[in-house]
Amino acid sequence: MSSTAGRRSAPPQAHMAIDWVAGHGNVSAPVAMATTAAAVASAGALAGMPSGWPLVVGAAGAAAHGIGVGIRKRLSRPSLAVRAGAWLAASGWSSTVIATDPATWSGSGWWTALGSLVAIALGTGAGLYRADVHEEALDESSRAMQAAMAEAEITRRDWAVVDQWTHLIKSVTGVDVAPVGFNRRPDDSGFALEIALPVGYPSARFQAYGTALAEAARLPVGCVVAVSSARRQGHVILDVDTVDPATRSNAFPDLWTPLTINGALPWGVDRNGHPVVVHLREACALILGPPGSGKTTLLDAMMAAFLRTTDTLVFGVDVGKSGDAFANWVAPWAEGQRLVAPPHGTPRLPETTRSGVDWVAATMAETDLMLDALLAIADRRLTEYRDLLTRENTKLLPISATLPMIFCVADEGAELLAYQGTDPLRRRVKDKLVKVMRTTRAMGIRLILTATDGNLSSLGDSSIRKYSPVRVALTCTDPEGAGTAKLFGSVRGLDASQLRAKGSGVIGASTDPGFAPQGFRTWGTDPSLARTAVLATQEWRPVLDAPSVQAAGEAYRDRWAPAKLGWLTGIEPGPEGQAPAPTAPSAASSADDFRARLRIRGEEPRQAPAAPAPAGPGAGDDAAISRFLADLGALPEVPEPSDRPVIRGLNLNIRKADPEAGTPAPAPEAGPDWKALARAVVLQSGQWMGTSAVLAVLEGRGIAVNRSTLATELSAMARRGEIAKRGSGPQTEYGAPHAE
Repeated sequence: MSSTAGRRSAPPQAHMAIDWVAGHGNVSAPVAMATTAAAVASAGALAGMPSGWPLVVGAAGAAAHGIGVGIRKRLSRPSLAVRAGAWLAASGWSSTVIATDPATWSGSGWWTALGSLVAIALGTGAGLYRADVHEEALDESSRAMQAAMAEAEITRRDWAVVDQWTHLIKSVTGVDVAPVGFNRRPDDSGFALEIALPVGYPSARFQAYGTALAEAARLPVGCVVAVSSARRQGHVILDVDTVDPATRSNAFPDLWTPLTINGALPWGVDRNGHPVVVHLREACALILGPPGSGKTTLLDAMMAAFLRTTDTLVFGVDVGKSGDAFANWVAPWAEGQRLVAPPHGTPRLPETTRSGVDWVAATMAETDLMLDALLAIADRRLTEYRDLLTRENTKLLPISATLPMIFCVADEGAELLAYQGTDPLRRRVKDKLVKVMRTTRAMGIRLILTATDGNLSSLGDSSIRKYSPVRVALTCTDPEGAGTAKLFGSVRGLDASQLRAKGSGVIGASTDPGFAPQGFRTWGTDPSLARTAVLATQEWRPVLDAPSVQAAGEAYRDRWAPAKLGWLTGIEPGPEGQAPAPTAPSAASSADDFRARLRIRGEEPRQAPAAPAPAGPGAGDDAAISRFLADLGALPEVPEPSDRPVIRGLNLNIRKADPEAGTPAPAPEAGPDWKALARAVVLQSGQWMGTSAVLAVLEGRGIAVNRSTLATELSAMARRGEIAKRGSGPQTEYGAPHAE
């Protein structure tokens, strides 16, 4: 039957069989396909069917059923290819057989046709089997994902992000990870993704990919991918920023509920916006930050947290800025005592207003007294409360509202430790700071130090880091990450160079409980926070226990003496530390005026001795100061010349005032008697004085002397034995020969 003119089409049942075979995914499908193809070819050859018809039907079936229906069923690409191939292979074989007319075949032709049909059947069977296995794996993976989503409560919207990051992790690290949990931040500034690592893959190795993942995700500058350990080993948490933290504001929370030093105190917020809390009952803290990094705002947050406690007192040390770091925290009390004016448009606070800081040391001498008091308090508490320690079965003093903790906050306190000169006062302060950190933990006394750098030359003692388990490195003005490296070494899983927002940094606490180094940011504060905190917390803030007050002695009881408040009131003390009133000529009457206005916690003012000098003989009382000032005023006046002579050999800077000039007249020239006056100032001061201090007294008497000339003459007096000298260079000081 070589002619095809009278051929008829095959019955539709044959094509339905092919349809069934192509869509059937079991082992019998290849046999059914081969049988159907042979039947179609035989029927078509006998009926004279055109040879292209089976191929056209097969192509249509491959497109409609093999691909269209497969897509509707969400089959994978391998399954779609096998289904379409089965249609095309079966129809193509049938078309070939019809075209070659089996009636003309020889024996080899039949074997060729049969062999090709068997090969097509075997290939189709293998493809269908692999497609079934692949679909089963996809179904299992889908079911696992659905279970994970249900367990982790991940929405379909979030699952798109999870799927994206699992593929990103695969491309960056080369490992397959399983998502375990997902959580978006409340402000939608980022998210946290918990993943399970493959068996044998350490989490420490994965933490090194934080920066690479952030770069691969093309996150904005300032955003980081922080990788930290989860609560289950083998799991890690990716904390991802999607919005630059520098664009978000963190206002200080208006929350003034009581806290305790035995619990957690908030210092700032982490990158998720959650409060970062520290436990400080046994811990000192070290804070590093270059100028402009946000140390002041962090100090404000720390002070506000301390004031919220019912069992903590704060002692402040600020020698570098003469107490300015704590001025806002003392100002409400000073306002109530009428020492300073209230803010504009604000009524004056009552006299019962308490200071937010219990003691402020604005000078090196006062710092020395404060440290002596802290050491004495620790010794006294150890003996006074021994029975309490035995009864409570503890070595740590039980802190309470009646037995408060003392925190000494030293702004730029690390600079006090870096002193390497010969001044005995500064050396004593340095040694006492280290001793307080080392010996007073059990008795409830701790220190917080700030510094601009963490080098040994800046800290002065390598033990400072060892005694400071709570550490903070502010990074916004430290692009090299020097502070982070010095405090924490290598921080795995966190790119600290991206923490550029104001007040950003790295904080870590080796306390119990504590936390590994992590990124954080301080709250935004303003000077009015101090006033708000002082007024909101003064009802429950404690007072120092009586044994500790007795141990601290007069230095503590006289901490608010008028002579010590010049840093706050702006009235500088006289030579012996007594603060004269601006409008009164007598130092004694000035002190009386201050005492008349001074009220400490509502008590009646009492007579308080002036602050003792850092070295040498002790300070006198008001009468002694008055006598000294009277004797100083009795010294002969230096006549003012009528021209501008230059006294050769003395190298004096002498000018004459221009009476018609609009500026104040300069000091009159110095005559030969200035040497006697300088010697008298040194001998009668009763304390060690530097060249600048002597020069200030001379200028106060209207005598202008060149500083280098004065220093040369004072050194000559010391060589002649007229006055005593100690130190060298900028630390040189002069005093009476009997001064120590």
